[in-house]
Amino acid sequence: MGVRSRRSNSKRRRAATVSIGDSGGVGGVDLISGLNDDLLLRILYLVPDAENVVRTHALSRRWRGLWTGVAALRFDFSSWRKICRSDAAAERYIAFVNGALALRATAAKEPAFVEDLAISFDISEQETGQLVPLSVEAAQGWIRYAVQHAVKSFILKLMLPWQWRFDLDRDDNDIEHPVMTLDEMDNNFAKMETMHLRLGGAELRLPCSTVVFPSLIDLSLEDIEVPAGGGYLLSRLVSSACCPRLHKLRLRQLSFDLSTIEVLRIEADTLLELSLESMFKLQFLELRTPSLQVLHIEDSFDLNGFTVSAPRLENLRFCVQQPLHIDDVHGQLSSVGTLKIQMFSHGETDAEDRNDAGIHVLQCCRLTRCLEVSFEIPKTKYQTVDIIKGRIPLLPHVTHLAVDIKLWERHSAGPGVACLLAQCSNIKYLRLQVCYIIKKKNQSELDLLCDNNSCHWRSHEFSLDHLEKVEFKELMGTDCEFQFIQFILTKATGIRKVGGPGAIRRSWQLRPIAAIPVC
Repeated sequence: MGVRSRRSNSKRRRAATVSIGDSGGVGGVDLISGLNDDLLLRILYLVPDAENVVRTHALSRRWRGLWTGVAALRFDFSSWRKICRSDAAAERYIAFVNGALALRATAAKEPAFVEDLAISFDISEQETGQLVPLSVEAAQGWIRYAVQHAVKSFILKLMLPWQWRFDLDRDDNDIEHPVMTLDEMDNNFAKMETMHLRLGGAELRLPCSTVVFPSLIDLSLEDIEVPAGGGYLLSRLVSSACCPRLHKLRLRQLSFDLSTIEVLRIEADTLLELSLESMFKLQFLELRTPSLQVLHIEDSFDLNGFTVSAPRLENLRFCVQQPLHIDDVHGQLSSVGTLKIQMFSHGETDAEDRNDAGIHVLQCCRLTRCLEVSFEIPKTKYQTVDIIKGRIPLLPHVTHLAVDIKLWERHSAGPGVACLLAQCSNIKYLRLQVCYIIKKKNQSELDLLCDNNSCHWRSHEFSLDHLEKVEFKELMGTDCEFQFIQFILTKATGIRKVGGPGAIRRSWQLRPIAAIPVC
């Protein structure tokens, strides 16, 4: 009996040691609190919201002040906004972030450095701009905190009210943008490796003196007004002299001053990835990037000149909607294996130069293997003409071709696709995707703006002997589409797989009355 009793007591003790809870459970034992500080801090590091991290302060004496040693603090305003959309919620959020950072800096126990600080503050749905000064002042303080406390990764996403930023009754030149600055910061960026700043349309004053980011690897600047002369300061900021280890650079929705001719010169020896999206009033771009492998340029609406020296470039996305002068100064971009460009199949009679940039890029990237073309047929008021016929260079190395067709008008897209196919003789994979951005109209308005009685693409001679796989997406199911696809498939003698046949059959069975022809 004594042996059985001892075994029973042993089982009860083992059951108690595996229970988990603050004060309850099968034995009332809190095993989590019994872990050492390093493991608890690792658990807190994985918590996505700093609000929940700070709340652990109230769990017990064991947890009190423990959060001040966690290496990551990530603040998100979305949970506060769900509770209350008033100005008071935003003010409380600012106070909470400031309080947590202050407590972290003045904790009784010596805290570890914050390695990862992320703050997201979205007040874009506020009906007025009353919170703008307070929000900008808080964001400026958060930047200063990151600099002073040697944060390794700092991400700030500030989204100001849209109504304040885009008032249609005001001239853009009359808008007084709030000002934020980096030029008053102490030169204390020694440990910062990642910095992402989205400033909600605020003006950013860049350092006038040479500020060095010796460890910075990843830099992103987004939604920022650049003051007059900012092109020169930005060029110096991202140069090898200021950022000797920079690998990844993203510039998005930067608006330059139109009163001066803005030139952005990026001379970065270590840069591997560069992305420029929606750049406004930037007129000239020069790249001296010997290590660059990935380059994306999209929607740079005012760009007039582009000079590039990137002998190791492998992936290029170049989508611009206006003609510009391109000066390729090194090796014809012969290392580019993946290329995406934007072209226009048709246009007004005076818009024949809209494809100049895309054609020049194709000529420089003759060894490209994977080519993606965004074909756009814009909406026009006057007579349109074919502005691509006879301009595509020979592309014998292309084995993967993807064509995304965007239709704003009831116009032929077949001839433009046929022009590409005629110059690519070794295609193994082909994808055609159609995006209709046209309101469906009645049957009497279905005629094409071009000649609907002849299939212009039939006059193009091309071979698809190497084609193995083809995909058709987002088709409307018209007779013209069927004829064009049938024409392609008859050219492909070795095809093994056709993607999306079920969707094609369903489309042709439905036969919408307001279908808009493709070819």
